[in-house]
Amino acid sequence: MLIWHMTGTRSGRPPDMAAAKRSLDVIVGLPPGRIVPAPPPVKAAVYFWRTGRYDTREDVPSDMPRLRTPLVALLLGLCVLVTGAAADDPPAETKEAYKSKIMGLPFVYYSPETKLAFGVGGVYNFRAGRHKETTRTSSVWAYATYTLAKQYSLLLKPEIYLKNNSLCLSGSLRYERSPQYFYGVGNDAPATDKESYTPRTFAFQFGVKRRVVGALFGGLSFEFEDVTMEKIEPGGLLASGQYTGSNGGMLAGFGASLDWDTRDAVLFPHRGTFIQLLGDAYGALAGSDFSFSRFKLDIRKYVPAGTDKVLVLQAFLLATSGDVPFYKLGLLGGDSLLRGYYKGRFRDKALVLVQAEYRVLISERIGVVGFAGLANVLPKFGVFEPEQLKYSLGTGLRYVINKRDGATLRLDLAWGRACFGLYATAQEAF
Repeated sequence: MLIWHMTGTRSGRPPDMAAAKRSLDVIVGLPPGRIVPAPPPVKAAVYFWRTGRYDTREDVPSDMPRLRTPLVALLLGLCVLVTGAAADDPPAETKEAYKSKIMGLPFVYYSPETKLAFGVGGVYNFRAGRHKETTRTSSVWAYATYTLAKQYSLLLKPEIYLKNNSLCLSGSLRYERSPQYFYGVGNDAPATDKESYTPRTFAFQFGVKRRVVGALFGGLSFEFEDVTMEKIEPGGLLASGQYTGSNGGMLAGFGASLDWDTRDAVLFPHRGTFIQLLGDAYGALAGSDFSFSRFKLDIRKYVPAGTDKVLVLQAFLLATSGDVPFYKLGLLGGDSLLRGYYKGRFRDKALVLVQAEYRVLISERIGVVGFAGLANVLPKFGVFEPEQLKYSLGTGLRYVINKRDGATLRLDLAWGRACFGLYATAQEAF
């Protein structure tokens, strides 16, 4: 608390520093110590830093320490102010201006699809425009990796919010060679049909979303992907030619989306709802070798469950039709859609999933989570096989690399039906 005494001031208005200097009569609240008696003031104006308000009193104690040197008084007052600010967070209007951050580092991670992976990468977090305190965090991720499964990948992935969150630009540029496994198509594909194949992929995607009204956004997108099949197993399922895309090919298509988005943040939301309805069409008009369509519905709900605790719920539906390449079917598994299963262990023309995650920050940097999910792949909607339902249970750790924006690194352990997955990666699963 910093107090100015303005001899002869009776209006009750907050005093200013110039007037204080002219009167050479400044009073500073000090810790208990030696008291120097002083005559009682006529009237005092008191500013409470914690509450951000002024008050006036006639009864300021006459034994308040009194300083006749404005410079010393000002320095002591600043010391009191800094001490108070350290005890509590400052009011919103006094917070430090937002600053963009670039974080880059070498890394090591693991997943069932990649095995142990090494790489270098980073993220640039920033807020565009003049109203940075209310603008959502934009990010640009970039990394290069090499794995013990003889995979390599280069990725550039921006997501930029403009015009006070009314416009969003997103995209990705990806080049990778990724040896992986194929088990066939269907909910009951046996593990004995496992075979390896090696695609080399160049992919580009761009999307733009604009606010329609309130929390409703409309968007358009374009996707291009060229796949060269470097290797398939002779005599295997893919070599038989019965699966579309077994020889690679080029696909291109346009998409349209409607989003309802009331999340309070993008990277680590604490409350709000996100609903995305997306339709994509691929065909000769866009130069594609394949003609098919995909429909996706993604519903997420973020429920605050106390200080630094969040319950997250997700329902996800995917349906495809037409001449769909096997690598663009609904793929169950991986680090986001039912962790614990090898990505693509089960695939089909439709996918249905529900999952939940409970997130708790136990310090400014460290968090723990628990999660569970149920999912199925289907040849089409309306054909549901409850006895083939897949489940997943797991737990994990979080490390917050950017406290202000909520960017995180995560380590997840997940168990499913006769399977286990360990995931060390960045960003939340959903």
